[in-house]
Parts: sequence; C-alpha cells; structure tokens
Amino acid sequence: MDRLDLRKDVAEILAYVSDRVRTFKPSKNDGPGKGKVVKQIDVGYSCDQSGWVALILDTRPDAEPDGEWNAHIEGNTLDRPDWLAAFESLEESPLVVVLPDGKERKLRKESFDKLTEILGEMLKGVLLKAKADGLLAGLPKAPGCQFGVEEHNGGYGWPIYEERGQENLA
Repeated sequence: MDRLDLRKDVAEILAYVSDRVRTFKPSKNDGPGKGKVVKQIDVGYSCDQSGWVALILDTRPDAEPDGEWNAHIEGNTLDRPDWLAAFESLEESPLVVVLPDGKERKLRKESFDKLTEILGEMLKGVLLKAKADGLLAGLPKAPGCQFGVEEHNGGYGWPIYEERGQENLA
C-alpha cells in the first residue's frame, strides 16, 4: 500500500503562499484584472494529470469565483509530483494518506474523489492558517476580499457558493 504524507506539503505550501504575498506587485501580477488591490485569492490544484497548486491573486473590482483563475495557472504553480503519484497508485491499489495532523486515512483503490477532497480540505486549512498566522497581512486587499479553493476539474470547491463571505474572508 502506497503512502502520501501531507505534513510536508502544508509547510511547503505555506511558504509558497507567503512568498506569493511578499512578492505581489500589481503591475506584474499574472492574475485576472489590472487593479491595485486584491479582491479574490484563488487556490487551484490538480492531482490527476499532473500535481500542482496555484495561488492566483484576482484584482478585478467585480471578482468572484467564476473560474477565471484557470487562465493564469502557468507561471503561478508549485509542483506537487507526489499528488500525481498518489492518484496513479490509486488506479492499482489502496493508498494511505497521512493528514496534516498526523492521522492516517486509508483510501480504497480507485477512490479518486476522496483524494481530491482530502487535498482540497488540506488547502482550505492552509489558507485559514495563513490568515491566522498573519501571512496575508501584507497583501493590499479590497474590503471584503475572499479566498477559495477549487480543484481544476471541479471535483472540490470551497466555500459553498451561497456561503461566501462567512468563513472565507481574507
């Protein structure tokens, strides 16, 4: 049975988020919009054809979760090759996923949707931790700036569209 340990991913993704926030310059931002403040922070990810996570800073005044982040993946990613390897191993055998808190989840063969959900929940936790730790404080944010997580193929999304502006305020 193969294993995927997400504890290392959390630290590396937090460092990636911190770096993206620290180096944000509106004039050089490769994200939707040409504004000076961030209205939406999108974290997209994939594990089925390649493994990556991307943090996209949307400066459109009317930004919302409309999928525009997909046009800005290239150049904004942190590679996660272990995610693709885990996905591929699920084609043949079960997988053990070590969650950020050290607990283990055993996934049955071909339970691709569970892996997608676990990764999405981990990324949601990373965003909430980044906010709690003040990693987003230096980012010029518009009032009501929100963040969200979306799997590239739509297999996971947070927050639920109707619940935006509650738990996901940046």
